[in-house]
Amino acid sequence: MSELELSGQVALVTGASYGLGRAITEELLKRGATVMLTDITDRVEATAAQLLEQGLPVAHTQLDVTRSESVDKAVQETLSRFGKLDIFVNNAGWSRVMKPLLELTAEDWDVYMDINIRGNLFCIQSAARAMIAGGKGGRIISIASTAATKPYKRAAAYCTSKAAIPMLAKAAALELGEHGITVNCVAPGPTRTETNLAHSAGAIDPKMGEEKRRREALIPLGKNDPEDIATAVAYFASPAARRVTGQLLVVEGGGLLLS
Repeated sequence: MSELELSGQVALVTGASYGLGRAITEELLKRGATVMLTDITDRVEATAAQLLEQGLPVAHTQLDVTRSESVDKAVQETLSRFGKLDIFVNNAGWSRVMKPLLELTAEDWDVYMDINIRGNLFCIQSAARAMIAGGKGGRIISIASTAATKPYKRAAAYCTSKAAIPMLAKAAALELGEHGITVNCVAPGPTRTETNLAHSAGAIDPKMGEEKRRREALIPLGKNDPEDIATAVAYFASPAARRVTGQLLVVEGGGLLLS
């Protein structure tokens, strides 16, 4: 058996309909896992149907990470359908509103904190309770960003929310280690997803789009593909990472090496 073999493992992925979430789902499936796809939109149904047509072991349900009862319901559906939960990937996030610091409203701020931070907390809590009850430990992986380590203009709320994710993971790793649960983060740099491409094209903020295109053109190894992030997630989920917890793995092609 390969060290990265996930055969017999059950995973739940949030924000799994497209982009990073779908790539992570497909990578875990490729390595032998069974996956519960979750998302806040109906799009998750079509994504799951496409994978089922390929004969892959998936199911789907809707999940709103800002509501603890919704997270608990998705976890319980996973347990009812597959009997256990071994891997939980906190992928759902928000990055659609970018404003200068002085123009940020309380509502803008709250959306970022609700989805990117409170949502992570609810997911870690619910996943950990299920894993502790199962008695065999588990793996929790959250998706942060290079914005967790470096500020960007017009992204104060985004950067702050993403910077909190690795610290939450460290605190969770410290408390949950006694139950055999590891908690880690992957921090993607610019990655070719629908949302990232919309930002780069200036569809969300024309001025920011121009700046993003200039920065991304300088990345030494080039912009990420979603598969690059999915592989990093799969590492944390694998037997190879059984002693790795509370860590942040940055995947960004060397862009942070630039001044």
